[in-house]
Amino acid sequence: MFRRVAILLILAFTLSGCASTPGLYKLFGKGEVKYQKTSWCLPWKLKRVLRRVAHNYGDVIVFSTWRSPWHNYRVGGASGSYHKKCKAVDFKVRGANMSEVYRYVKRQRGVGGHKLYPASRGGHIHIDTGPRRTWR
Repeated sequence: MFRRVAILLILAFTLSGCASTPGLYKLFGKGEVKYQKTSWCLPWKLKRVLRRVAHNYGDVIVFSTWRSPWHNYRVGGASGSYHKKCKAVDFKVRGANMSEVYRYVKRQRGVGGHKLYPASRGGHIHIDTGPRRTWR
């Protein structure tokens, strides 16, 4: 009996990283990742970071992924923005201390560029797959 439970737990943890099973990783965590924009083009390493954030802090709301060059220009994005390559996300965590989430996120291996925007600019976090960096 114990062996079956152990196998089931190992299987659940293994499958918890699968994007094709969106609710399974929530079994032992706090929240889930909710995409308001496209997610099909995002690199797996960013999706894994978002799932870990959801697991530890609660529901993650992703509101910016891929941007067309025109949309990127309109919102004041950098000309070399990783959003234009679908290698960046902007997100919030419902009810969480975003400074605490940011400290966690910037230590993650899959994160290159990172920034916590102040509340006056939305209070969200940006992460991308570029080189390790931040900006003002």
